[in-house]
Amino acid sequence: MNTTDQGTWRRTSPFAILFFVGRILRLIAKNAWQSLAPLFALLIAYQGDIASKLTLGGIVFAVAITAGSLLSYWFFRFQISDDSILIRQGVIKKKQLDIKFDRIQGINTRQNPIYRLLGLVTISFDTAGSAGSEGNLPAVTRGFANSLRDRIGKPRTVELADTADSKAGSGALVHLNWGDMIRIGLADRRALIVFAFIGPLMERIDENIDRYISNFIRIAAANGIELDAASGISIGLTIFVAVIFLFVVLSIAAAFLRYHNFQLFLDGRTLRSHAGLITAHEHSMELGKIQTLRLQQGILQRLLGRYRFTARQATSGKDRSQKVFIVPVVTAELADTLRKKFLAPEGGRLSQDPASDRFVSISPYYMRSKILFIGLLPSLSATIALSIALGAVALLFLLWLPVVAAASYLNWKRAGFMHDDQEIVRRSGLLGYRTVSLLFRKVQRVTVSQSRYQRRKGLASLRMYMASGSVRVPYIDHGRAKQLRDYILYKVESSQQAWH
Repeated sequence: MNTTDQGTWRRTSPFAILFFVGRILRLIAKNAWQSLAPLFALLIAYQGDIASKLTLGGIVFAVAITAGSLLSYWFFRFQISDDSILIRQGVIKKKQLDIKFDRIQGINTRQNPIYRLLGLVTISFDTAGSAGSEGNLPAVTRGFANSLRDRIGKPRTVELADTADSKAGSGALVHLNWGDMIRIGLADRRALIVFAFIGPLMERIDENIDRYISNFIRIAAANGIELDAASGISIGLTIFVAVIFLFVVLSIAAAFLRYHNFQLFLDGRTLRSHAGLITAHEHSMELGKIQTLRLQQGILQRLLGRYRFTARQATSGKDRSQKVFIVPVVTAELADTLRKKFLAPEGGRLSQDPASDRFVSISPYYMRSKILFIGLLPSLSATIALSIALGAVALLFLLWLPVVAAASYLNWKRAGFMHDDQEIVRRSGLLGYRTVSLLFRKVQRVTVSQSRYQRRKGLASLRMYMASGSVRVPYIDHGRAKQLRDYILYKVESSQQAWH
């Protein structure tokens, strides 16, 4: 398979069926009720015991997935023209994609264990204006992927896993080790979400735990061992710690699977990364496509002294997660080193380290407005309105005020900004930190707004809109906000470079 056969509609390898199986399963998981409703109706109507119903359901499900995957593969075609990639797909609803070479922002590849043994990869194309990958070419050879990448003019990343230098981390801007995998697993926000469900989960299995503990106590008593209340508490704490430890281990294992041997390279003006223990993930992004750089630090990351560094490129729609280039764990010093390379030669002279003393604080009226409008007025209104019905209990609503006051103070303390003649960096946060930087010439629209409260205090909020979202600098001097707005518009109009 090569890219010289122009004007010919072709299929990919038959092993692309595995790709379509995975895609169908993801669609079912995303729309479980709508997808499985016919199967549930069939099982309800079928006369038989539970075992036979489960067997029938499994057979029908497997046959449907297999048939759908085979048909998806059979109707999938692609063609390489002089300046674009044409893709035809769809069994009932036909769809044709025309992906122009000059719209392609990044070429990413995935390689599961089976594809790795067969020397195949799945290519996905990130294009300007799309919320995610616009098109995929599943199960193509590495040689085809390399020739297509050369044809489009992007650097090769699919050969990264085969080079000795890449395995040793030679020339890599970032090379994560096993210690970084542990930090990623411990600081993963998804782990915190799982922990939040531990309480309800423990309640649901409470009866089983009680039964196991009762059996343990009965066996101990039968053997002449007496257990007091302290022993019962110890058993409960042991179970709780074991559950926490299990989720931590699973989170760390997931980090190893996704980011094992993570390496970040810079080929000219293109970023590329390689990672993955079982399934290899390879991503690329042109530096010129970067819209914003973000440095984030949650509570656990703050304890570990690490940050999460992301580069966002142009996208459309609400789901912007597919257009993010991620370095999962960095130090503040490494983040500043990376941003100097990413924004050179224009930007990079500022710092995204939240601890930098170059940040200028916003007005304390930001904190006071939140306390007044979010804390004081709602708590007083609720207390007065419900005092007749609840009596003294209504005074508990006043506890909302110190909570809002503490959160507003932390939010104001962490808010700030800095800028030079090329870029601006915005800092924010509550318990952690987040800094966002952008080049002025990337801004598509800029506004200065004032609420009535801000107008009385001579303050305003500056908001800058890019193709990847917006950045807001609240409660700064009104005159300074207008000066920044005018300067940003000047930089945009005078720049000879493309914003994307």
